[in-house]
Amino acid sequence: MQNPYNPLFGRKPERFLGRDLIVHEILLSLENVNSPWRTTLIIGVRGSGKTALLTDIDESVKGNDVIVVPISPETEILKDILSQVYKKMPSTLLSNIAKKLKVSIGGNLSIELNKSNDSPSFTESFRYQLTLMLDELRKKNYKVLFLVDETQKHSDGLRTFIATYQHIIREKYDVSLVMAGLPNVISDILNDKVLTFLRRANQVILDNVDLMTVKYDFKDVFLKRFEISDELIEQAAIETNGYPYLIQLIGFYLWRNLEDGEEESKALEKTLMQSKVSMFQNVHKLLYGDMSSSDKEFVAAMAEDEKTSKFADIIKRTGRNKNYISTYRVRLIDYGYIKSVGHGELQFVLPYTREFILQELEQEKI
Repeated sequence: MQNPYNPLFGRKPERFLGRDLIVHEILLSLENVNSPWRTTLIIGVRGSGKTALLTDIDESVKGNDVIVVPISPETEILKDILSQVYKKMPSTLLSNIAKKLKVSIGGNLSIELNKSNDSPSFTESFRYQLTLMLDELRKKNYKVLFLVDETQKHSDGLRTFIATYQHIIREKYDVSLVMAGLPNVISDILNDKVLTFLRRANQVILDNVDLMTVKYDFKDVFLKRFEISDELIEQAAIETNGYPYLIQLIGFYLWRNLEDGEEESKALEKTLMQSKVSMFQNVHKLLYGDMSSSDKEFVAAMAEDEKTSKFADIIKRTGRNKNYISTYRVRLIDYGYIKSVGHGELQFVLPYTREFILQELEQEKI
């Protein structure tokens, strides 16, 4: 039996926990045009399993009447959408639009209007070309599910797509949309005056996985391969904090260390060290690197506390006024880096955040 845990970003792990209900609701919505899940925003911090969730949705779609269109919001997002829809269309429908579209296949499939028929300029628009294909799909009762991963803010292409999506819903095309992004990115999009339509979308915040679910999964997996104690499994589950990326890290390293013959306590100790190193490198360093100096000043003041931090203490430690600190409190909450846990109290969201910040502060002194 191979190691079933996969800590690589961008791939759905074999042991994918705690997201079954979300996938189930989205799949059900494909059969119900009135379902609020038809347009869903998936909001989660780095490592919360957004990409894996979209992959699971894609792989779980049943039936031949649904076309799934995975989208990466790059600079060529509109061409990507058109080419993906075209690529996924049944060949029997393509002949009806072959005269209206010019298809070229290079490194990427691309579509542009055939100019030989002197089509009016308005037919070059994204909306016209998309609905041209959707018209053919509607004739045969096909549904289209758009999956947008790693949604980016301030994208003209994304604005055009979402505005078009609003129109095609109004025109009763059988389409659905699931967008996944970081908390601050989704917040920016929802505050965009052009995209107010999305404020009515169903919003799903990816919380950490319930620890009991993690414990049962670890028990189911590890006891089939290793003779280890329930205490080890329980402690390993607790150490994940239910954070999806850490579940994969601890599961992966614990499996490998036990397979190498390490004694239980040594295997767990080594696993936690390896997992922390990976978290620092693949999560914390990236998040911290994107922060402003004022953000870092705020979180450095929080790092003086072992668990929760009082807002009043942060003001005192930074020497800043309340309004100034309040601005960065809101920024960091939107960023998904900290959370409010009570009146005037804050906590870091991700495991090992305090340890990472203290390490960074020590290195800055050197």
